[in-house]
Amino acid sequence: MNVLRIGVIVDDPAQVPTLRAAVSSAGQEIAVALEFSRSAGRVADAGVDAWIINLDVEALEAEHPEPLDVLLDSIRVPMILCEGKIPNHVSPEFANWQRRLNEKLNGLTGLINRTRQDAPRLPRRVWVLAGSIGGPDAVKQFLDAVPPDIGVAFIYANHIERDFQGLLTQVMGRNSHYEAFAVRHGDLLRENSVAVISPEHTTNVTRNGSFHVRNNGWVGQYQPNLDQVVASTAMHFGRTGGVIVFSGMCDDAAAASRLMKRCGGQVWTQSRESCVNWAMPEATERALGKADFSGTPAQLAARLAAWVQTDRRQLQR
Repeated sequence: MNVLRIGVIVDDPAQVPTLRAAVSSAGQEIAVALEFSRSAGRVADAGVDAWIINLDVEALEAEHPEPLDVLLDSIRVPMILCEGKIPNHVSPEFANWQRRLNEKLNGLTGLINRTRQDAPRLPRRVWVLAGSIGGPDAVKQFLDAVPPDIGVAFIYANHIERDFQGLLTQVMGRNSHYEAFAVRHGDLLRENSVAVISPEHTTNVTRNGSFHVRNNGWVGQYQPNLDQVVASTAMHFGRTGGVIVFSGMCDDAAAASRLMKRCGGQVWTQSRESCVNWAMPEATERALGKADFSGTPAQLAARLAAWVQTDRRQLQR
């Protein structure tokens, strides 16, 4: 994850060390610290990725409304507006304040990446590839059979050991039409690529197509938690995508596949005869009653190509 250059504007310079420590704990750095009374004309050219504005806005609106308006109008990058007063370090409220600030900072990376001029466009079609035992071979066969430049962003989540994300990424991208990348915090969904989810860190895709990767591990027996990956994708991209459940020995992804259907997405499964273990596709079909389609990896790839063509024709109407 690239370190963001954060600027802070405060009404009390004594707040800066606390803000600096909080920003550092979120993995970012304070590049510029300005006192509000001396910030005029120094904001636009500060060269920061985002600002933290820690001011008593209510008091400033009453006493100095015009300078406050000028300040806010001059900011052209993402901004976090804080409450002004920072709780005392020994106060129970301090931990809550720091947690809220960390959450806001963590959400900045993807937002900033999305708004950059060279950012890829937000994909229209997003599909989750979910697998477990036997999944990597099946998913590789599927990707090798998918035609190039199909315009789909793939999110690949497979139960693996902690240190295997890099190796899985290499395997998926080898001699493939589709670039594979190991997801890091703030990375963006990209068409014609495969985002490989970490087994170590809880990962969700957000509405703007960026990945939010937390430091904590996944909840549940399996890593990554396929239900969580499918659910976050369904909520934001379900209407123009879906999930394909490949070979695996558990029922992970079955519950979230119902949510994908409710959100308007497709749910497909790998056929029994082509699976190393059919338990995961079977659990998904049982949860739904029936999958929208089931087939071998090659048949799934052909079906996806046809689905994309249908979607393109509908857009042209």
